[in-house]
Amino acid sequence: MAHGVPSCKRRADVGSLLPAWRAWLCLALVVPVLGFACVLAMLLVLLHLPRRWVDRVYLGFARFALFVAGTRVEVHGLEHVSRHRAYVIVPNHESGWDPVVLVAALAALPVRFIAKEQAIRVPLLGRTLLLTGNVRVERANTAADVARIREAMARRPPDVSTIFYAEGTRSRDGALHEFKKGAFATAIAQGMSVLPVATAGTRRIWPPDTMRMRRGPVVVEVGAPIAVEGLTLADRDALRERTRAVVGELRESARRRLRALGYEPGGVDGAIPPLHRRETPIEAAASGGAELHLRNHDSRSHRASG
Repeated sequence: MAHGVPSCKRRADVGSLLPAWRAWLCLALVVPVLGFACVLAMLLVLLHLPRRWVDRVYLGFARFALFVAGTRVEVHGLEHVSRHRAYVIVPNHESGWDPVVLVAALAALPVRFIAKEQAIRVPLLGRTLLLTGNVRVERANTAADVARIREAMARRPPDVSTIFYAEGTRSRDGALHEFKKGAFATAIAQGMSVLPVATAGTRRIWPPDTMRMRRGPVVVEVGAPIAVEGLTLADRDALRERTRAVVGELRESARRRLRALGYEPGGVDGAIPPLHRRETPIEAAASGGAELHLRNHDSRSHRASG
């Protein structure tokens, strides 16, 4: 079943590149609203008001930005999502427009992000992201990132889902790249199902390393959650590869739907074959931290039953 997000009228791909003045006008509208949203969200947190109000600020800004940029979002698979559950959400990542699209597409779920250091360094935005529950990672191979993720997951409200861009960064060539292990070690340690998601069209709308934007649609495909019950840290690689295969299938479906609308998604079809590489220090730390979490959980359960 397809679901729509408020947007503009669909246009042919030819001529849909926003003129420079329109792109700057879009920024002139979006940036002040983002600043206002940041201040409002921080005030809501500092005043200890209900978190759902912060969630509405996230969603309201996302919908406004999509409307101003002329992005129409078509969502398929929302029947797989339960409002009463939290997930480790694993999407592909092709554009800086992806987070805005996902917040609007998954409006039924309160979400927070594993956010890279570059976003946290942005004045006001970075402070807001941290204060409202997102997690900073430096993309360096240090255990500090793992400790922050572990601490944030321990504080996470039970209904809040966490978005991991498992490829680690935006795909520069538009292909689906290898997934890192952190999302899957976290899902197993926390007992949270993995929700596979794929988008097509964001790369066409806002390609990497440019400020030029296009109007047009984005297709989001949501897959069935992948359960982690009964899994141990020894299963994290299998869970990673299973999720990547599902995201790849969803991505191909989203790309077909976008082409049926008359738009070329950009990038390349298919996925880059996974490399057989050694585990990085941060992944080893994530695995060790998650394993420790599981051992502690099992120990507490054993004492309670005794």
